[in-house]
Amino acid sequence: MFSCLSGGLGNQMFQYSAAYILKKNICHAQLIIDDSYFYCQPQKDTPRNFEINQFNIVFDRVTTDEEKRVISKLRKFKKIPLPLFKSNVITEFLFGKSLLTDEDFYKVLKKNQFTVKMNACLFSLYQDSSLINKYRDLILPLFTINDELLQVCQQLDSYGFICEHTNTTSLHIRRGDYVTNPHAAKFHGTLSMNYYSQAMNYVDHKLGKQLFIIFSDDVQWAAEKFGGRSDCYIVNNVNCQFSAIDMYLMSLCNNNIIANSTYSWWGAWLNKSEEKLVIAPRKWFAEDKESLLAVNDWISI
Repeated sequence: MFSCLSGGLGNQMFQYSAAYILKKNICHAQLIIDDSYFYCQPQKDTPRNFEINQFNIVFDRVTTDEEKRVISKLRKFKKIPLPLFKSNVITEFLFGKSLLTDEDFYKVLKKNQFTVKMNACLFSLYQDSSLINKYRDLILPLFTINDELLQVCQQLDSYGFICEHTNTTSLHIRRGDYVTNPHAAKFHGTLSMNYYSQAMNYVDHKLGKQLFIIFSDDVQWAAEKFGGRSDCYIVNNVNCQFSAIDMYLMSLCNNNIIANSTYSWWGAWLNKSEEKLVIAPRKWFAEDKESLLAVNDWISI
C-alpha cells in the first residue's frame, strides 16, 4: 500500500495518518511512502519539501526511479474523470497499481475489511478531524519530533519562554502562499484581524489574562500588528529549516488560536492538555465550502 504524499507538513501528516490507520486496523499491509510529488510539483503549487521524516516515524520509502516514475504518472492519470472500475482496470494494466478513492477508503473503514488490492495508492488529503480523533491514541505517538530536532528546539529562546509560563496561548497567522500564490489565495484566503481580536478577547475573558505566543510565516507583518502589545511574544525562528519545530512549540502552549491552516490545526491537536481551549475559524476557505476539520470541543469564531 502506497501513501503518496503532497503539500506542506500538515497535509503530509493527514495523508500518512489515514494510511497508517488502514495499515494498523484493517489490512496490515506494508506501508510505503512515495515522495515523488516533491520532485515534480505542478507550477501552480507552493513549493514544498518532504518533511514527515522530522518526526519519530519509521517507514519504508519508494526508492527506485522506475517506481517513482510510475506513481508520478498515476498521480496525473487519476485526474481523468473515469468510473472507478474502468480507472482501476486501466491503471492496473498500465501501471500495475490501483487507486483508493475517498469513498472506498471510508467504505473499507466502515466494513472493517480490506477489499482493495495491496498495490493500492492513496492520493487524497483525508483532512477529517473525526477520523483523526477516533484514532487519537494510535496517531498521537507518531508525531513526536525526533531527537535531533528536540535538541535544536530546546536551544531556542521561544522554547524557554513558553516553558517558563503557564498562561500561554499560541496564535498562528498564515500568510505566505495565502498572499503570494494566486491559486492558494483564491482557495484559502487570509483571516482578518477581527478574527484574531475576537479570539484573543474570548480567551482572556474565559481564562484570565494570557500571554499570546505569535507564530507566523510572515514575522515582519506579525510584529507590525502585535509587536507593540505587552501580552504578545513574537516567535522569530526564521533561520530554522524544520517546520515541525514551530508546530511542536504550539503544542506546548496551554491554549491555541489557529489559522485556516492544517499546520496550526496539528499544533493544537498535538497539545496534550485536557484543559486546553482551542479557537478555530468558522470559515476555513475563501468561499463557503464545507470543511471536515472542525473539532467538536473547539470554539469556532
